[in-house]
Amino acid sequence: MTLARLHRRLVVTAALFALLSYAGGVGFVWPSGWLAAAILGLVLIWQPGPALGRRVEQVWLPIALLLVARALFEAFVLRGDLVLPVVDLLLLLLVAEALRPLETPNDARLYALVFALLLASTAYRPGPVFAFAFLGGAVTLVPALVLGHLEREARRHGGTPPRRLPGLAGPALGAACFVVVFAVFVFAAFPRVSRDFPGRDPTSGTPVAGFADQVTLGTHGATIGPNPEVVLRVEFPGGGPPPASALYWRGRSYDRFDGTRWSRTRGLRPAAAPREWYRTRWPGPEVEQRIYAARLDSRVLPALHPVMSVYSTSTINPLLDTAGDLLYWGAGEPVYTALSRLEIPDADSLRVADGRFVPGGRAFLQLPPLEIDIVRLADSLGSSAPTRYDRAVAIRDWFHREFTYTRELPATAQQATLEYFLFERRAGHCEYFSTGMVVLLRALGIEAREVNGFLGGEWNGFGRYLAVTQNEAHSWVEVWFPGFGWVPFDPTPSSVAGSAVGAGANWPGRLLLDGLRHRWNKWVLDYGPERQGDLLDRLRGEEPPVEPGTPAPPRGPQRAPLILLVATVAVILTWMVLQRGGGPRLRPESRTFLRLRRAYARSGVEGADTLGPQALSSRLQAEAAPHAAEAGALLALYQRVRWGSTAAPEERERFRIGVAALVRRLLRDRWRRLLLRRSG
Repeated sequence: MTLARLHRRLVVTAALFALLSYAGGVGFVWPSGWLAAAILGLVLIWQPGPALGRRVEQVWLPIALLLVARALFEAFVLRGDLVLPVVDLLLLLLVAEALRPLETPNDARLYALVFALLLASTAYRPGPVFAFAFLGGAVTLVPALVLGHLEREARRHGGTPPRRLPGLAGPALGAACFVVVFAVFVFAAFPRVSRDFPGRDPTSGTPVAGFADQVTLGTHGATIGPNPEVVLRVEFPGGGPPPASALYWRGRSYDRFDGTRWSRTRGLRPAAAPREWYRTRWPGPEVEQRIYAARLDSRVLPALHPVMSVYSTSTINPLLDTAGDLLYWGAGEPVYTALSRLEIPDADSLRVADGRFVPGGRAFLQLPPLEIDIVRLADSLGSSAPTRYDRAVAIRDWFHREFTYTRELPATAQQATLEYFLFERRAGHCEYFSTGMVVLLRALGIEAREVNGFLGGEWNGFGRYLAVTQNEAHSWVEVWFPGFGWVPFDPTPSSVAGSAVGAGANWPGRLLLDGLRHRWNKWVLDYGPERQGDLLDRLRGEEPPVEPGTPAPPRGPQRAPLILLVATVAVILTWMVLQRGGGPRLRPESRTFLRLRRAYARSGVEGADTLGPQALSSRLQAEAAPHAAEAGALLALYQRVRWGSTAAPEERERFRIGVAALVRRLLRDRWRRLLLRRSG
């Protein structure tokens, strides 16, 4: 294979890696992405001649003009996403340059197009595929740059590039490894700026299970489909997660019901309980949750209820609204830490709950016009219960006992009503159960509200976090207890409440890939000033600062020695590759001779590291260097074992041992002279 052919293959391989990184963010776009991948793959095994290259140029120029016009139309008329048409143009230019003859001096254009495609992929929140593609691109593009430089230099001096360059693979690979290691170092150590842009994240319009900013009962004639998209990744710094059945990730609450739809009243009076109630009257320890949330339709921060304190580890600003919902403002990623009480007060305490504070006036007793049968049903369920707690439990248990859970939506609009659910169908999804319980409680004069969020999750052992998907979207009820605040009740039958699993959701590699994606997001995409400071503190052996009022995370094993060890090994391996890759490999006795030369050069014999064995022996004798006679004998032995035809293995071993002993004596002499100078 000629040098030019190898260079073109390396550049095309780097282009394929760049295309892979782009596909990792936005997917392979038909037809441009697939066609470009196919043609670039063909160029790896077949290079067209000059005639075909000229014909291709006649075709791609008009297409390029059309793509430019399309990009301008998209930008200035449709006001749409400019990246997609520009990438199509990049792919066309990249394919056209790759199909040019090998003699064409288009190296700079190929490099620029590959880099531009790699840069375009960063607009779509690239994931772990981008990391793999970046590594592959660096390993292939750096040797391509070396070969391209050699080609240009050969032509500049009027020569022809050599067909083969033995010994070049090692240094080129070493340079590529150095580039990757140095890039990681610069990324981790260079001063960071805040990352305030979310990046593009293509979403699907298919109606599936998931969190929404409103609750509507009127949908009918379909089935709620599964949605395994992960929306919360929750780490528990204090240990493992609590049982999944106890994890209600609270999102939004609603006070107004019009018969089919829940909404929030504008100007709602304060409806949040005093935080001191939760702190002093709810049992159990506080559970710390470090949450990495996806962007939902509403600016809500799901967390376990009740939240004692919350602070952001990104550029967002959390806040509690008048209803006690946890929201945020700011353009950063929703990454935050919350501390919550997980255990609810016991039944005896709630039975004697008393107080005059009523949340939101009468907002949480509002009801639409109801059928008389619903009022009678509420009376029949609550008539024998002496306290609001017992009435809430009676209604909840009635739903558990008499109803079933299903994701099949009602067949008609008439069957999608609350009355049909309560008296006829007696089956539905969680929003029917929570709505039914709130309406029955309000009919009894008990303040209650609709709440939606997520229930449970799946533990990812690889990433050490709880993954909560859209399948875990759930609705439940909060009941007001004076002196205690809002207490959750879940009327949905517990055997089926929670997630639905779709095809392919539990394939073996899903958790591994999601764990890789979480670490990539955590340490690369969301790597900002706070995380950089935390990393540097840990490298110095210091603990990161803890938010006031929050418990310090448990001390784990110090990772600084491990990080330093890995970095040292990487540098040593890179140096070894660079040292061993330059030219033919030296014989063992030649490396021993070079060691002796360096030792005398460090001992003060000027020019010793540039002399051959005979000249070095003469120089040592002339300057009366330390141990000159012993060195002369070893140099004579070296000439015999290196170039003599009858040298025995014992002589080679004697030469190696003798040089090692002499080098040690020279080192001791140097240290002795240094100590004498300092003491004098």
